[in-house]
Amino acid sequence: MAEQERKNVKIGFFDSGAGGLSVLDCFVKNGSFTEAVYFGDNENAPYGGKNKRELTALAAEGVGRLTAAGAEIVVLACGTMSVNVLSELREIFPQTPIFGVFPPVERCVLEGTRPAVLFATPATAKEYKNIPGITAIALPFLAAEIEDHLFSLGKVCLKKHLSPLAENPSAIVIGCTHYALIGDRFKQMFPNARFYFGAKDALRNVEEFLKNKTAFLHGNADENLLNQNSDHFLVKKEVGVTTFDSKSNRNQIILKNSTVFGYFYGKKVNFIGNSALLNFDAYTNICSNLTKIQ
Repeated sequence: MAEQERKNVKIGFFDSGAGGLSVLDCFVKNGSFTEAVYFGDNENAPYGGKNKRELTALAAEGVGRLTAAGAEIVVLACGTMSVNVLSELREIFPQTPIFGVFPPVERCVLEGTRPAVLFATPATAKEYKNIPGITAIALPFLAAEIEDHLFSLGKVCLKKHLSPLAENPSAIVIGCTHYALIGDRFKQMFPNARFYFGAKDALRNVEEFLKNKTAFLHGNADENLLNQNSDHFLVKKEVGVTTFDSKSNRNQIILKNSTVFGYFYGKKVNFIGNSALLNFDAYTNICSNLTKIQ
């Protein structure tokens, strides 16, 4: 794909709420595309405790909204959806390249950083419970507390969600994109640990897909390339956890089927859905490079 054509692709991001803003931020800062669209299903957040049927239905609706808004590629900016329903969504939307954001546990294991702990929602943690070298711990209520305090993240008490660990881990794997919004809190509690988060792995996959393939966008998919997870079993340098500082307090705003957009790091980012204004304001609040609002 020619460079200009690659830049003109509109990428859609879907999360159960505002946690996917951590993934959006990584892509907007580092990606080569010029336009994005974000849909957060804040009204139904969190997704971590929902069964697979519920997840599939909600995820299909979200992907459908993004494609209707012009997204040519969709990123599931949610660990729970990525781990549990990515294959189902690819069957439902065979003409849309869909990528997930996965906990990079393989990279952590290959780098030999042990003991390691994966913090995730219950739906994600159960899928990683038998991986040697990784202790998967479910935090069933943390994502909801973060969602409730988007404009007062300092009030989120991480310590109350963590049971005492048998030993101090050498590595922390962030398995829920909401948790990245309070990455500073994790670093305070585990100051000597290396941190792993899958957003840049997902970005690398999308960029590689766009660089090498036009076939999928014209109806001829390369399944080997598309079916790669965000973690390639490759040893890569440490990926830091994004930390956002909340600067104001605000109540949640719901405007039915609203649309708002701004330019962040020179890229146009559209926010859609009932919580569009909420997510736009949340990202404006935590992003240091808003250059234009309309």
